[in-house]
Amino acid sequence: MQQMCPRCHEQYVIKSGISNAGRYAGLVGVLVANSTASYQCPNCGKIPMSEFPDEFQSDVKKKRTLSVIGAVAILVLVVAFFGWRVM
Repeated sequence: MQQMCPRCHEQYVIKSGISNAGRYAGLVGVLVANSTASYQCPNCGKIPMSEFPDEFQSDVKKKRTLSVIGAVAILVLVVAFFGWRVM
């Protein structure tokens, strides 16, 4: 999902990198960190989500929601698996 910068219209925006905290927290941490990452243009810097077109904003919100749901599902499965193993 490539999007041109809404300011300069010359460069594609890129998602900012995932922090080390997200990497160290495992798969769930990466999913949550990925859902909170911002977008930036190589020329213009960080760009608030409000500056992007509505279609791009809705796609990003959908992906962020699915990422958080996936993280919660993984946590539930891990707790259920280890809870079953303990019994």
